[in-house]
Amino acid sequence: MNNGEHRSLRTVSNNISTSGLYFEIDLIEGAPAPQLNSLIKVSLTVPPGDGYFPYEGQITGTAEVVRCDPLKPQRADTPARLGVGARFREPLKLAF
Repeated sequence: MNNGEHRSLRTVSNNISTSGLYFEIDLIEGAPAPQLNSLIKVSLTVPPGDGYFPYEGQITGTAEVVRCDPLKPQRADTPARLGVGARFREPLKLAF
């Protein structure tokens, strides 16, 4: 976020790789949205799963916002949404 603003966002990402991620957030009135080139701290919870790891884990790192896509609300009574693409700026830290 810009100007030292901090805000926690909880969302689900279905597009993540070793170089970055893409996620969608609701735009809440009065709350700052991520801006291009801003840095965000990322903390991802990885659920356990057959075939890759039997325990829940955490992945953390810092990413730079490289894309902000205005999205239409899913319904008329829901807030506008923003799609955010971010590139990891450092190697991710894994804790399982």
